[in-house]
Amino acid sequence: MLAEDSVELKPATPILSEQSLQPLRLETIVLYHEYRTARERGSSRMLPIRRQSRFSSPPVFARIVRMTNATSNPDLHPPPVWSFPEPDPQTFRLRPLQIGNVKIGFPAVQAALSGYSDGAMRIVARRLGAPYTLAEVMIDRFVLELKGRRRTSHHLQLTDEEHPVGGQLMGSDPKEFGPAATRLVAAGFDIIDINFGCPVKTAVGGCRGGYHLSQPEVALEIVDRVREAVPSQIPVTLKMRRGIDDSDASRDRFFQIMDGAFDRGVAAITVHGRTVEQKYVGPSNWEFLRDVKLHAGDRTILGSGDLFTAQSCLDMLRRTGVDGVSVARGAIGNPWIFQQVRDLADGLPATIPDLAEQRRVLLMQCELSLQFKTDVQTCSSMRAFGLKFARLHPEPDVVRNAFAAARNLTEWHQVLDTHYRVEHGYDRTPTTR
Repeated sequence: MLAEDSVELKPATPILSEQSLQPLRLETIVLYHEYRTARERGSSRMLPIRRQSRFSSPPVFARIVRMTNATSNPDLHPPPVWSFPEPDPQTFRLRPLQIGNVKIGFPAVQAALSGYSDGAMRIVARRLGAPYTLAEVMIDRFVLELKGRRRTSHHLQLTDEEHPVGGQLMGSDPKEFGPAATRLVAAGFDIIDINFGCPVKTAVGGCRGGYHLSQPEVALEIVDRVREAVPSQIPVTLKMRRGIDDSDASRDRFFQIMDGAFDRGVAAITVHGRTVEQKYVGPSNWEFLRDVKLHAGDRTILGSGDLFTAQSCLDMLRRTGVDGVSVARGAIGNPWIFQQVRDLADGLPATIPDLAEQRRVLLMQCELSLQFKTDVQTCSSMRAFGLKFARLHPEPDVVRNAFAAARNLTEWHQVLDTHYRVEHGYDRTPTTR
């Protein structure tokens, strides 16, 4: 086994300009194969890590890492952490995001969120600055068996203002992915996303989601079947975690799936910086996201994990070089995060919504939910959202408890009248069917 025993920083030659150091304009090529091969062979020679710009300057040796043999606990000798210059905030510029032939624009999008990203949440996010959203993850078999019943038909309901919108599939049997993807296309989804990232026990235990990161052959068969099933103009994308665990074998399987998926025509891959084993515990590894983007080159990579503020979204874009960020839990109860990222990117302060604005958006989402769901479903959904929105309230604990106690839409509206008071401009009459 090998471990990093020293790091030597050497001046770059030729001297790089400030412009050439812009991480999003600078394509960094890591000699990953050489590094991996040296580790396996126990080499102690110096390994160069090169940076090469598509726009200027020849390859430059930016960092030297010496690898030596080690026989102790591998956990005590993690792989090297690559460190690169921080971008100049004066010259840093965001690039518009495009997934296949679908132009997204601003590179901060809303992720698929089980139990949350229904039609109402997606529309609210679009109205508040999200250029692209994903629907709740759907089991392939569920999609195939979906009938026109009101309690379930909302999963395939789309509105004109949602586009572009993605549909995400998860399942265990490769043969069911193709027909399910075809049905999502027929429903009007612009992009089909495959979930290889869900870490929850029921998904992994059912050989779905993140479980597929342990079996590259099956994962790539799923990609083949989806790509073959949908029209060529419909982009296919993946959602992945950085592996099952932190082992070298898991890392190798990750890159095998990623490279294989791109070779099979996948347009973009979203990578979450935690392992399946981690679930949602511990920090997301942004260093890994940077390694992934360096490895991917011109291919489109979106980053995910620990994006709870507008600043964190910009930080991930700047520090990792990913082409876009996919905001998941950070968007639940804070749909303003997308506009806030835009504000910060423009050099403006992020606007914090006051109580009147919070009330307006909560009412908007409730009204939208009633277009897709029954009263009972809407009450359950809005109670769950209320618990998240409460974090922005001056008295979060009080408001959270009030939303939790609401058992129907009348009581839910009473929470708004009590804790989100405004002088005028809002209909105080509970909306029910």
